[in-house]
Amino acid sequence: MIGVRHILELAAGIALTVSATAQTSTEGFTGSNACSGCHSQQAESQAVSAHALSLARPLDHRLASEFRSQLTLRRQPAFDYRWLVDDDQFAVTVSDGEESVDLVVDWAFGAADQAVTFVSRLDDDWYLEHHWSYYSAAGGFDTTPGHQGQEAQDLQEALGVRYRTFSPKAEILRCFRCHSTGPLAISAGGEIQPSELGVRCEACHGPGVAHVAAMADGRIEDGRHEIINPGRLEPPELLTYCGKCHRPPSADPADIDYNDPWNVRHQPVYLSRSSCFSQSAELTCMSCHDPHDRVRRNDASYYRSRCATCHTADQRPIARACGNPQNADCVSCHMPKVRPHENLAFTNHWIGVFDDAKSFVPRR
Repeated sequence: MIGVRHILELAAGIALTVSATAQTSTEGFTGSNACSGCHSQQAESQAVSAHALSLARPLDHRLASEFRSQLTLRRQPAFDYRWLVDDDQFAVTVSDGEESVDLVVDWAFGAADQAVTFVSRLDDDWYLEHHWSYYSAAGGFDTTPGHQGQEAQDLQEALGVRYRTFSPKAEILRCFRCHSTGPLAISAGGEIQPSELGVRCEACHGPGVAHVAAMADGRIEDGRHEIINPGRLEPPELLTYCGKCHRPPSADPADIDYNDPWNVRHQPVYLSRSSCFSQSAELTCMSCHDPHDRVRRNDASYYRSRCATCHTADQRPIARACGNPQNADCVSCHMPKVRPHENLAFTNHWIGVFDDAKSFVPRR
């Protein structure tokens, strides 16, 4: 039995409260439904954002109907992989032609703005990240990032990559921590139990019980101090705050391989290197992204308007090379897409002037 309050200090500096009961583990947390009473507009829009939909049971996922594939996927050298989806469960069967392994899929990670990766609990000590993920751009399955080039020797390896629940790096716990809200509980049988699925209000604002109580009592000023408002943080602080899950900027830039296309997905790391960030006292993640709404993908006019708040005719004017500033697509040139995988594209947040489409680091 896991102790009632046991704190794990993870390698990434993320503290997880692990307890035997959900009641203890969620102490201080009220859940997003309590927030909607006063913040209905923010709660309504945030509920359909990629953050909020980043963790689900497979059959509850918004693309559950798309997972119903009758095709057999072939994993080399000779493993057949088939999804089995019905009204009661989502499972997978893997066969080598002579024997087969059946496994229930417990979790779907990702809102499917780009992809969904599937996870199963194997036993009291192990979780499995499945070899195949669903990619929205392809409308089907392909190899999970990080699994490329890994050859399976048997049926167990063909399923995917195994992670021990309690390991020095706590990989699977970190996955759940950044895709859910509130502390994680661990059952007596070793099952990871999120307090609330998806990245909801208290993931960024902290436990809300004291805030709700103060507001209900009319202690408005006390209530404001009983909740975290990330919008009040200074730009470097906010990058570190968002970086808890999106990876914080490194104290030593030499620690990061900026030419590795997979690293581009760590937005705070790259934004911190931008002249736009270092020369501005105001630029943060929230300058362009409303944390209570969906990311405005492919909306050139919106992002141009955000650039224009700093790049005016009088201050930091847009270069003549951009042509007509009123019609410029700033992001496509100065924050180009990087494709580390055929079906994935990440925006490079190191804002700058790039020599060509293969450059991940702008001109010095």
